[in-house]
Amino acid sequence: FGLRQWGQKGNRLTVNGEVVKLHGWNHHTQWPDTGATPTEEQMDGDIRLLLEAGTTYVRGAHYPQDQRWLDRLDEAGLAMWEETLGPSTSESNLKDWDYFMKHQLAQLDQMIDQSLNHASIMIWAWFNEGPSDKSDACPAYQACSERARATDPTRFVTWASNKEDNDKCLDHATLISFNSYPAWYYKTGDLKEPKEHWDSMAAYVKAHQAGKPFAISETGAGGVYEWSHNSTDAKWTTKYQTEIIAADVDAALDNDDLSAITLWHFFDFKGNDDATKKCGPCQYVPGVSPPTCAYVDVTCDRPGGLNHKGVVDFWRRKKEAYSVVAEKYNRTSAGRVVVV
Repeated sequence: FGLRQWGQKGNRLTVNGEVVKLHGWNHHTQWPDTGATPTEEQMDGDIRLLLEAGTTYVRGAHYPQDQRWLDRLDEAGLAMWEETLGPSTSESNLKDWDYFMKHQLAQLDQMIDQSLNHASIMIWAWFNEGPSDKSDACPAYQACSERARATDPTRFVTWASNKEDNDKCLDHATLISFNSYPAWYYKTGDLKEPKEHWDSMAAYVKAHQAGKPFAISETGAGGVYEWSHNSTDAKWTTKYQTEIIAADVDAALDNDDLSAITLWHFFDFKGNDDATKKCGPCQYVPGVSPPTCAYVDVTCDRPGGLNHKGVVDFWRRKKEAYSVVAEKYNRTSAGRVVVV
């Protein structure tokens, strides 16, 4: 029976008054053969892989979570971020109080009512990568924060902001969280950039949002599982993916002003149909199971129509980055965050 109290000391995250550093992954609800309706065995398998890799914290992206999944996080002693459905919201959405925001607030109420008693829940969140650089959008962020805090003042409230130091709504969050992909989407090849970027953002949050913990909500790089024996670290090789992710993790673990990191993503997953049309499908090796690519176009952003930022592939086969991150997470972990 786990009892927890989330809080902060200065700008550091605490559990039951003890300063902690949390680390883990984003996790979609998706499997190759069952989609968003996983079996008990599939969920148990992912929990085993997460625990083996030293995970203490999971972000559920980008929608309310299966209660069976939250049960498993409770039992495993992991911390959890749960958010409402709503990536790619627009400024006009957040100014639409008669329809969009009416249903957004109702969805938020339902999510909290459904998941309130899960000991794993640390964060309520909304509007992944929303228009928080627009002042006119801030009343919507404020309304969600006030609604969540009125129902449950014991958890943090936030959103995954890719606006970072241009975010105009941060006053309405009790924990600050940023999405960015240094050395992947920009400054490709510069392996010093992850540390420089995250140190800069941590300093910014400490200076401008004093007393609030700072978390990396998304960061990472892509690597095609089958491209694991390249002699160079070309983009999309698992070698380059590992180099970037290792730098991101080191930046988070070494900085005392950074309280948590969730890498994007735990496993490779299917993108939308437009991604497959644009990039073309993988050409599979005949008769091999799990399916294995013989050729995939790596000149576009979703080779084979997949998001390849997982440290395991869609079939949960481990990439090089899995063991590298597991060693770092397990070395720095003081154990799971459940307190009995």
